[in-house]
Amino acid sequence: MSAHSREVIDKFCELCDWLMQVWQMRKFLFDENPDQAVLREPHHEHFFYRLQEVLQASWLHELAKLHDPAVQGGPKGHINLSIDYIIEYGQWDARTESQLMDLRSKMTTFAKPIRDARNKILSHNDLAVLLSSKELGGFDPGEDELYFSGLREFVSLVRQAALGEPFVYDDLVGNDVAAFMQSFIRGVNP
Repeated sequence: MSAHSREVIDKFCELCDWLMQVWQMRKFLFDENPDQAVLREPHHEHFFYRLQEVLQASWLHELAKLHDPAVQGGPKGHINLSIDYIIEYGQWDARTESQLMDLRSKMTTFAKPIRDARNKILSHNDLAVLLSSKELGGFDPGEDELYFSGLREFVSLVRQAALGEPFVYDDLVGNDVAAFMQSFIRGVNP
């Protein structure tokens, strides 16, 4: 059992589910789309480039927020619904807390450079970084897959331990992208 209310657990699960959906949308539409050449045709390339950038910025920003500290701004600060908050204020049994901390540690390896990018570029326009054209938040292929596998495991453990229910996330994004691509291609080449 956990000290978190159903409302807090539900909201945390919603945040994680949305992050996974936005990440998958970008992944399936651009990275793993067998028809992505259609998206890069002259009449469409600028639109889809912008969409790709928006999706990338969105999931990176959402991921960074999940890794914010539980409390920010000193004694009169504000509370963030984050991974740290879930662990620190959950009053978990020792085994569950240990598992959650291990998962957080694994996820933090991926999240740290993304948080740095959020703090410099996604939420602010850091002049020195902008003028240097330094790339922030980069990662090797497959590292995102490992992160999201860990996040699913984390959220599943939280929901199961707190509410005795499985975490059911929206894994239909791939189907949504496939349906969109079929319609888009038919419209492009009637």
